[in-house]
Amino acid sequence: MSRSASDLLDIDAGIADLDGWVLVEVGGRDRERFLASQLTSDVVGLATGDSQLSALLDRSGRLQGFFYVRRRADALDLLVPEGAAAPCVDELDSRVIADDVTFRTVDVPAMRLILGPAASAAAAAFDGESVMPIQGWGTRGVVTWSDEPLDVPRIEPAELEARRVLGGPPSWGVEARPGQLINETALIDSAVSFDKGCYLGQETVAKIASHRGAVRGPVLLELDGAAEEAEARVGSRFGVGERARAGGVLSAARWDGRSWLYASLHRELRLPGRRLSCRFADGGELEGVVHAFPLLAVPSPEEIAERLTVAASTAFSGERTDRALELADRAIAICPTFADAYESKGVILGRLERYEEAIATMHRLLEVDPTAKMAHTNLSLYYNKLGDIEAAERHLALATRAEFAAAGSAGGGDAAGTREAELEADRARREAMFSRVLEIDPDDALAQFGLGELELERGRPAEAVEHLERAVAADPAHSAALLALGRAFEGVGDGDRARRTYERGIDSAAKRGDLATAQKIQERLNGLAAR
Repeated sequence: MSRSASDLLDIDAGIADLDGWVLVEVGGRDRERFLASQLTSDVVGLATGDSQLSALLDRSGRLQGFFYVRRRADALDLLVPEGAAAPCVDELDSRVIADDVTFRTVDVPAMRLILGPAASAAAAAFDGESVMPIQGWGTRGVVTWSDEPLDVPRIEPAELEARRVLGGPPSWGVEARPGQLINETALIDSAVSFDKGCYLGQETVAKIASHRGAVRGPVLLELDGAAEEAEARVGSRFGVGERARAGGVLSAARWDGRSWLYASLHRELRLPGRRLSCRFADGGELEGVVHAFPLLAVPSPEEIAERLTVAASTAFSGERTDRALELADRAIAICPTFADAYESKGVILGRLERYEEAIATMHRLLEVDPTAKMAHTNLSLYYNKLGDIEAAERHLALATRAEFAAAGSAGGGDAAGTREAELEADRARREAMFSRVLEIDPDDALAQFGLGELELERGRPAEAVEHLERAVAADPAHSAALLALGRAFEGVGDGDRARRTYERGIDSAAKRGDLATAQKIQERLNGLAAR
């Protein structure tokens, strides 16, 4: 298995042939009600276009087959392992009495499996009828039976099989067998809903699950030995300590340089982290550590979005801006409520000086998370860049208020109970906020202006001059910064530079229509003249 291939499926997509599966269409007006009474999953709660793993049992809770179920507007589809397709259809058909339900095996082109966060986008050009979302192999993806060409990197067969062994779905006849109790398989966790209505075999399934569980169940053994030893033990039974029939090896895989066995193990030994010495009939032994199945769990949409957002930031740091925006958009598409993705995208757009898009993204962030303090900070920056001083100042005030409220709700505040301490705490929060902005852009005019204002409030005009000069250098027409810089020059006793700065500020404010600032500057000039 290639590590780079695994990384590819973390943020992009890969494609592989999906052999050995059959598509069965379930029609008729009673199809949903009928399948809900027969299958282990919640068919009724399935949204149109979505799919879920499910199973068909007999009265004693033993497997007749398993499959992915997809809801369409006018039918339900079953994606069934080839060996289980005919028996499942025959069994289901035999249970139809007075219901209007039909079963039809659909002849489709060769199936392909696309895995990874970009899978849906890769298949977006296909007819939706030929695309089924799917979970397994340690990730999310789609199955398609369209024969349209796709420019997607190939997943090597060895990696695909390792992902299946370590993450599911089970192989029919290997990790899940006809007549086997479903509680003895990984399907008990991935294909069974314990909240839905009755189905055939439910009583047995619930009884076993609510007691000690199945006598034997699936685990993964991380081996000390080489891959060749693991492969040679597939199909063999082994003992552990005094228990001669402790378990059996069902399949093997190589992952990240380590050898793994998928084993059915006695419940008294199924303790994650426990080290076992597996003794085989030919006298051979393998040492290994027990891990719960699956090792490769399907990540949640939030986990995928977080991974993509980090990748977007890394891409942007490497000056791959198009790639960064692509990854941020992908994160938002996968998890539309993931706030960090909007913030990341908005910051990237702002750095690219695409301020209107950045503003729209930050407003979307506020819809997702109204408490997002940095959204207001960035909106203040971007509105300022567009010359909308009123909006910039409004969002700066909202950012300050949000910082103050957040600190208050966390138990911060005035320990001594004095107003000055409370004000200084607020200044410190604002300072931290502006400093975070400057970590992104050291020459950001609004952040430098904010720090300069803070130094003036603290009575440190010399320190204020440094920040305000940088603000004016970044934005020579920033009239509010020119007003503050003039005040700073006054504070250090440099009246001539203060006067020249004020005169420049009045011209700038008048050109921008900022009459309120122009009036304040004129008052400062009048005061200088009087002195």
